[in-house]
Amino acid sequence: MPTAFDLLSHDLTLQRHWLKRFLAAVIDVLLVFVPVSIFMIILAWNVGTLWYLGGLISGFIWFAYSSFLEYTVHCTIGKLLMGLRVVSIKGRAELYQMMMRNLTKVFALFLIIDFLVGMIVETTDPRQKYTDRMAGTSVIVHKDVPF
Repeated sequence: MPTAFDLLSHDLTLQRHWLKRFLAAVIDVLLVFVPVSIFMIILAWNVGTLWYLGGLISGFIWFAYSSFLEYTVHCTIGKLLMGLRVVSIKGRAELYQMMMRNLTKVFALFLIIDFLVGMIVETTDPRQKYTDRMAGTSVIVHKDVPF
């Protein structure tokens, strides 16, 4: 069975899928981290060790934002703009599945590791990062966007 990296190297549709997921994540990061950073600057929490607290707070907010929206409307704002949605491969999507698949968003390094492990493990669905497999979810193209 091939890995997602094997398939990604020659499958243009899969390359577009992961590019859309990356751009959706960038949009969502901007929607979460910019307001938190502005709030921290206003409160003068942008100095010393308090600045690191902002990254942790932003990570938890991104986790909560993603989990809630993906459970209620099946996509974040970034995924909506990219024409993507999250579905359960086990039937009806449950909150615990969305929380499980988004847990690595608390800390960016964990999200990168989640992606890389998902790419190097043999798979039947190359659209899944590792936590998607654990949660029984997948990200699919919901509607075409001109990209």
